[in-house]
Amino acid sequence: MADEGPTNRLADCTSPYLLQHASNPVAWQPWDDDAIELARTLDRPLLVSIGYAACHWCHVMEHESFADEATAAMMNERLVCIKVDREERPDVDALYMAACQALTGAGGWPLNAFVDPNTLKPFFAGTYYPPDQRYGRPSWTQIVTALSDTWRDERDGLLANAEQITDHLGQMAAGGEAGEHDLEELVGAVSVASVQHSLKLFDAQNGGFGGAPKFPHPMELEGLLRNGSEEAQNAVEVSLRHMAERGLFDHLGGGWHRYCVDAQWAVPHFEKMLYDNALLLPIHARALREGIGDSALHERVIRLTLEWLEREMFDPDGGVWSTLDADSDDGTGHKEEGAFYVWSPTEVEAALGEEDGALACARWTVTKSGNFEDSGSSVLALAPAEGLTGEAEEELRLALLDARAERARPGTDDKVLSAWNGMLLVSLSDLGGEQGDGIGGQSARIGAHVAKGLLSRSTKPDGSVLRTWRGETDGGAGFLDDHAWAALGLLRWGLLTDDETCIERASAITNRLLESFSDPDGGFWLASADHEELPVRQRCENDSAVPGSTAVVVRLLATHLGAWPAHPDADSWRASAEGAIQRLGDSLMHRGPAYWALLNAASDLLRPWSVWHIHHDGTEPEAVENLRQSEGERQLVISTERVQEERDRGDAPWMAWLCEGMTCKAPITEEPDLVW
Repeated sequence: MADEGPTNRLADCTSPYLLQHASNPVAWQPWDDDAIELARTLDRPLLVSIGYAACHWCHVMEHESFADEATAAMMNERLVCIKVDREERPDVDALYMAACQALTGAGGWPLNAFVDPNTLKPFFAGTYYPPDQRYGRPSWTQIVTALSDTWRDERDGLLANAEQITDHLGQMAAGGEAGEHDLEELVGAVSVASVQHSLKLFDAQNGGFGGAPKFPHPMELEGLLRNGSEEAQNAVEVSLRHMAERGLFDHLGGGWHRYCVDAQWAVPHFEKMLYDNALLLPIHARALREGIGDSALHERVIRLTLEWLEREMFDPDGGVWSTLDADSDDGTGHKEEGAFYVWSPTEVEAALGEEDGALACARWTVTKSGNFEDSGSSVLALAPAEGLTGEAEEELRLALLDARAERARPGTDDKVLSAWNGMLLVSLSDLGGEQGDGIGGQSARIGAHVAKGLLSRSTKPDGSVLRTWRGETDGGAGFLDDHAWAALGLLRWGLLTDDETCIERASAITNRLLESFSDPDGGFWLASADHEELPVRQRCENDSAVPGSTAVVVRLLATHLGAWPAHPDADSWRASAEGAIQRLGDSLMHRGPAYWALLNAASDLLRPWSVWHIHHDGTEPEAVENLRQSEGERQLVISTERVQEERDRGDAPWMAWLCEGMTCKAPITEEPDLVW
């Protein structure tokens, strides 16, 4: 058997990331029992190589090493090689990423972990390695040779290292004992300190926080919006403006790229992730409602991003796809990062003609020298263009968008992730959904499509949630973030649209989440007891590019409590949410800015909500939409044809009650009284 060796088994997988590696000469295996047992039988270490479809450096390492016949032959001889899509298996990714960060102090993708197949404990982990020594890094073949030789000759040392790493990760996951903090004081103090920390890092010239590479940090921006001070609002305004006007945003097609490689937001890392866009949309929507910054700018990026989702990312069965690659064919048969998005003056004039081309080059800062990797091409950014009206600009944008559509497109990861779709549905609920051609109409159409996918494919009436689905194939059971985001999205959308099915499904998912993911000692686990057992059961508490999953659960339970404070489960909802915060009390005090999403959610849990309950005969008062559009923190409109908690309009066409917590004011029947 050892002489035969394994063969590449990825062709039967559905993950676009795994399929990208199906033609590699490396004998990649999916993460399954067969692959693990094969490594045990062959007495070889496991290489667990983790990435995602839109990951640029994953593509680089594939091209340099995994597609190379000689390198692949060495890997196939010495290792059993497993490929993992981190978006499908966040539990596997979390375990080995934690090991990488513990060993190296850093992380990222591609993530390459070397693992004892008998225990699944890692003895080494790193990220990208070049094909030869450079960047101060050893070559990939040096890494493979050294570790496989040590496995053969000095295995006891590696196994002892694996035990030490795993013990450390277990202690980190267990955490300390939950404290007995006054949660309002704790959250208030940590929030104020975190705002001050952000303002110290704020780049007043370019917006954002810190230097290159520069990420958008939506949870931090939300925290600053909640703070409401003039200094905090200024940081939000400057950051949103520069992110919307410079290279981070796709000015032709809509949507934000992942991050920028420079401090000026000039050149992005071009992949587009659904989660970045889902998280940034409501920040602009809130800034628009609160009059922070240029309303036309907010409306433009919201409109174009919704257009992009509707035009390019819809799955025909409901739901929205996950990512677009950074790389695409540059016209010569080679894949290059950004090739789809950058322009030269010659290309612009070829699409628009000389006169319009000159206007477009001025408006979107396309220059002969360019600003992208000495290519003579430019990443688009907004600049004033004399003589260009709004209507004419839109015609030029659409013409360039049509011309760009003739280029080779970046690859699309067309799987539907439950967590990210729930996240998007929350954002669309923040935008509101109303009939028409404006942002409200866009939001209503997209929200209905996302809700359809969540109800028909991603979740079941019993509250179970899939991690992902693609085409006709369903993925495995969902994790904590899938349950939390799906429940929160369906709950918010159901309350907005008076959809009882959405609300009931959200309640069922919430119940299952609390049953399957709760830690009796406080907090929540990333994986349920029904998932595959790994050496260390991980949590997801601090923020990464997305909110920590625990924060989403707290926000979900706070929303349930805000809407139905007298519900029979209200006490258990509050106890679960407060227990999760108490468990992290010491961490919050020492590392508050790592928990922005939890601080924001905790504020919603610990402070009272104002809720307008409106019972109507099928026709809402016109003022209800104004109420929704002016909602602030912990303000909610529940408008329905159904009698709820004895709030009955009687013979009146409608009646409304404004409630704060368990206390409601006298009912009203006059529209001018429908105000916050």
